[in-house]
Amino acid sequence: MEKLNRTRYHTMNSWNNSTAPAYNLKVHHCINRNLQSKVFELMECENFYDEINDRMRMFDAQFDYKWQTGFNGRSGGYLVLYRGEIKDNHSFSYPGKTIKDSEVPAEVLRAFRNLAVWIVRHTENLAKHAQIKEESYCIQKTRKVIKQ
Repeated sequence: MEKLNRTRYHTMNSWNNSTAPAYNLKVHHCINRNLQSKVFELMECENFYDEINDRMRMFDAQFDYKWQTGFNGRSGGYLVLYRGEIKDNHSFSYPGKTIKDSEVPAEVLRAFRNLAVWIVRHTENLAKHAQIKEESYCIQKTRKVIKQ
């Protein structure tokens, strides 16, 4: 794993100056060079993000959805911290709001870093040990048709 440093990310567009804490998790930035091509292959698999998304949802729930994480960027390469809340059993985040590091409780920043590190280590572990298999499947579909 390459060194991870927290950075600031423009959460909407740079013109609105809205930034939040983030980690650059682009493959070429944080994954061991010897594993990068395998990681790109893994990312093409339908279930690659399943465990990662589960961990991100656990983070959100841990902080009662007041702090949430998401991927942002043209290629989705930044893990970004957002403010949020839960209303009517649906969680909402506010990506256009600036979040200063000083506003974020230390416990949240630690958990955010731990999540970023876990994502990188998990991905590298998959690259070292997982196999990619192709499988065929059929989808049964019901449709309405006009009969005359």
